[in-house]
Parts: sequence; structure tokens; C-alpha cells
Amino acid sequence: MKSNSKFGILAKLDFLQNFLSSFISGINPAVIHNVEKYWAIKKTVYLNSLEQQLGDYVEFGVYTGSSFCHAIRCFYKHERFNPNQNKTKFIGFDSFEGFGELDDFDKHPFYIDQNFETNFLNVQKRVKKTVKDKYQFSLIKGYFEQSLKKSPSEYGIKNIRIAFLDSDTYASSKLAFDFIIESVKPGSHIILDDFFSYNGDPNKGVSLAFNEFLNKSGFSYRKVLDYGMGGIVIVLTQ
Repeated sequence: MKSNSKFGILAKLDFLQNFLSSFISGINPAVIHNVEKYWAIKKTVYLNSLEQQLGDYVEFGVYTGSSFCHAIRCFYKHERFNPNQNKTKFIGFDSFEGFGELDDFDKHPFYIDQNFETNFLNVQKRVKKTVKDKYQFSLIKGYFEQSLKKSPSEYGIKNIRIAFLDSDTYASSKLAFDFIIESVKPGSHIILDDFFSYNGDPNKGVSLAFNEFLNKSGFSYRKVLDYGMGGIVIVLTQ
């Protein structure tokens, strides 16, 4: 019997739709998020390199170093677009021990130390193997309350071309934004990994810290893309 559906016979192949649904629903959301995050980093590095931006890559919340190492690889691959690419330094900040004590405002069922503890020495070895002595890098171990008290210049940072904030909570994100405010410029890209946490409340988490940063700095921005389970990439404008 001929199908009258405008979508044809495929719309009635329940077994195929059930297979796809079962496959997709069974994929760990963290895998989807990380795959899309890698694409987002690649696109960001490409766009930033194409504009021949100068400055450093700074990451807040390094965890196992996967995003940090991926960014380094992307910088390798896009050197042909920017003659000054090899002058970029890579600086990562993390306690490598989780969040520490969170106040009630920042408490979240997933943001607990057990989910974010990692081994600093293993991460350092991983990054060193990836960088191959071609780029300078530093991993700064410590809670942001201590490590971000210093100015960027004390870590050798003059300009920031890409900042990746994977710091989850309002308190840690605020410290990161306060740290970068004098070193970013129009054309700097900022990757915000948990922008829609806390049930999407704009008055909590990374979103609140970002809005305060905009008000304080006077920058405007354009959204470049969304990715994963609630991440966005923006580029700063005047």
C-alpha cells in the first residue's frame, strides 16, 4: 500500500527510529559535551587566528587537561593563519582538588569535590607531552582565591586572546573575570562552559559573573556559537 505521508516510507520505519533513539539516548552526555566542546575550541582558535590576534590562551578550570591540550593542538593546526601564533603562551589555573568550601549561593548537586579532583602531576605530564617544547605553558595550582590575587602581568600575561572559563560557580567565575578584565580587548574570545547551570537562572553561576563583568568593563559582545550541554562562545566588542 502506498504511503500518503509527505515524509515517505522512512517516517513509518519504527524500528529505525527506535534504534536511533536508543543509540542517542544511551550516549553519555559528557561525551556529547566534550565532542562539541572540541569543535567549539577549534572554531574559536580558527576565528581568532584568522584575525591575527596577539596574546595568550588562559584557562580557568583545567581538570584533566583535555581542553587545554586540545587548544594547543588547534593552535598548531592554525599557525598558517597567524604569523605570530608561536608567541602565544598557555596558562591554566586550577586547584586540582575540586571546589573546596562552597557557600550556600553556589551549592549545586553536581559541583562537588569528588567529581572534579584530579592529579596535578599527571596533568602536567600530559600537557608537556602535547606542547612538545614549541609553546610556553604554565599550570598554576591553587584555589582561585589565592592564585588570582596576583595580577596577570605577574604570570607574564599582557594580552589575552582566548579565555576559557570552566569554573562552574559564581564565586570562581567572578574571580576569573576580575583577573582577565584588564587583559582582554575587542576581538578576544571567551568560552563559557557552564553558562546555563543553576536551572538557567541569569542571576546565578557563570551567567551572573559574566553580566557583572560586562557592566564593570564596558565591553559589549556577540555570541559566536552554542555547544554541548550549555556552553557558549562569545567575542568581545567595544
